Amino acid sequence: MAKIDLADFVKYGKLFEVYGKLLSEDRQALMNLYFNFNMTLAEISKEKNISRQAVLDGITKSCAKLDALEEVLSIALKKENLQQKLNKLKEISSVEEIKIKVDEILGDL
Repeated sequence: MAKIDLADFVKYGKLFEVYGKLLSEDRQALMNLYFNFNMTLAEISKEKNISRQAVLDGITKSCAKLDALEEVLSIALKKENLQQKLNKLKEISSVEEIKIKVDEILGDL
């Protein structure tokens, strides 16, 4: 993972938001600087006084762990689906329709 594309950047940013606390403190720090502060590998390397390769390895392994967690737990996917359903719910004007949609959402949980 020499360079991460925008779609993956967004994906791992979201996964880090959901599962980040399950990473070690060192890995959380690397991921936070990379995804939340948009720092380059070189900037993180200088900030943490470690090699650029160590930063890359830490981020790569953290992303793999985030993928594994999502594959098993699917929390990020469920969260995204719920957000979409709630946004659609906001567009409904009939109270009866809202009740039906809320029952559908509760059934999914």
